[in-house]
Amino acid sequence: MQTDSTRASLELLYNISRELATALDLRLCLQRVLLLSLHYVEGERGSIVVLDDKGQAVDSAIVYRNKIQANTTNQLRETVDRGLAGWVIRQRKSVYVPDTSTDERWLRRPDDATNASGPKSAICVPLMARERLVGVLTVVHPTPGYFSSEHLALIQAIADQAGVAVLNARLYDESQRQARVMTALAESAITMNASLQIGEVLQRILEQTAQALRVETVLLAMLDPDRRELEFRAATSQQGQPVIGMRLPLGQGIAGKVAQSGQALIVTDAAAAGVASPGLTVRSMACAPVHNQGKIIGVLEAVNPIAGQFEADAVLVLSGIGSLAGIAIHNAQLYGDVETARQRYQELFDDSIDPILITDCTGQILEVSRQAALAIGHSPVTLQKMSIRDVHQLNPEKTGENFEGIQAGKTISYESRLMRQAGNPIPIQVYVRKVRMDSSDCLQWILRDISERKELDAMRDDLIAMVYHDLRSPLANVVSSL
Repeated sequence: MQTDSTRASLELLYNISRELATALDLRLCLQRVLLLSLHYVEGERGSIVVLDDKGQAVDSAIVYRNKIQANTTNQLRETVDRGLAGWVIRQRKSVYVPDTSTDERWLRRPDDATNASGPKSAICVPLMARERLVGVLTVVHPTPGYFSSEHLALIQAIADQAGVAVLNARLYDESQRQARVMTALAESAITMNASLQIGEVLQRILEQTAQALRVETVLLAMLDPDRRELEFRAATSQQGQPVIGMRLPLGQGIAGKVAQSGQALIVTDAAAAGVASPGLTVRSMACAPVHNQGKIIGVLEAVNPIAGQFEADAVLVLSGIGSLAGIAIHNAQLYGDVETARQRYQELFDDSIDPILITDCTGQILEVSRQAALAIGHSPVTLQKMSIRDVHQLNPEKTGENFEGIQAGKTISYESRLMRQAGNPIPIQVYVRKVRMDSSDCLQWILRDISERKELDAMRDDLIAMVYHDLRSPLANVVSSL
């Protein structure tokens, strides 16, 4: 009889090892452990909770009458905190409870009432791997006193085999999750930095967040530091459109608290937490700050995961995207400021009443103002193929043969003549100085038309000559008489 029992135990352990050896997916591994345990002890229901290195529940599974239940981690966290599983975790000992109605360690729920499922018998054992507690396994039978010491030993043997499999699956799941996080962040960085237009950048941030976290709606709010308010600037779906433009004082609401504390936050039950948003139905929410250069400039809100609950790495992914979003927004804002400044310069450049040319340090024309093109008579495209020597007569004594006389911070002035496509050359006063544009040294030429001044000078000379001529004859007679 003992030989048959030993053979049966060895066969059981072999079958369990074979079943668990191929399960690298954590959820699949948990389900196999539970189904095997319930099968061999004829249990009605069972649960298994996976713990991280800090003893926190990170995943779980529940099987009831051979049916796998979904979304159970939050439910089992309470059991880990206050129920029989929590006692086993703290004591690291297996326990058999013949009657759950008489044991204070059993966490009673409404379905445990006498008029419901009533008292049961339960076995709860720790899952150990390499001297590390990786989880806790619980099996239940609806009949009090059903289990025996043999059942407890059998469940303990399954747990000993399952501990290493669960640890390996957990480590594999963590590595896969980290790979997904890195992939999501890398794709987000590439996508968000593909544009420098602030509107496109904000939209790309929302799209990447929605794709990475698989949520219904993503909202982006920017911080106004002067008014200490958040203003919602963008949303991914039509449901989020009513929120755009709303302002939220710092410290109020989930977004306001995250912006004030700088810590990401997940709200699994928005109704219980009192979270509400006009025009938007919120079941659960994840919120993370948007950082740039150590400062919080906004927040990202991911609302209502499509799968029903956020994954364990949701905060990590959202925080990472928030950091990337801060850099992308900052770059887009800087680009917008540069474009605004460039546009303002271009307007001043083109609206100048004097012709202005920008050349490189060899005299090749780079930019042409509107007035310069009109005065010379060539199109800007044609002028950009010409040299400054082609449009006016240089003064080498002032500029140097190769413009070496033009020094930074010093303006050189001389008179010259502007060569026009049609018509005679016109007299000009040339002002040239060295300027810095697009990280390179350039020469700025202002060609001021002095035709009127020359005409006035000629009229003055004529007047002086006339007066001199008219006065010379009478004065000669007076001098002769004297």
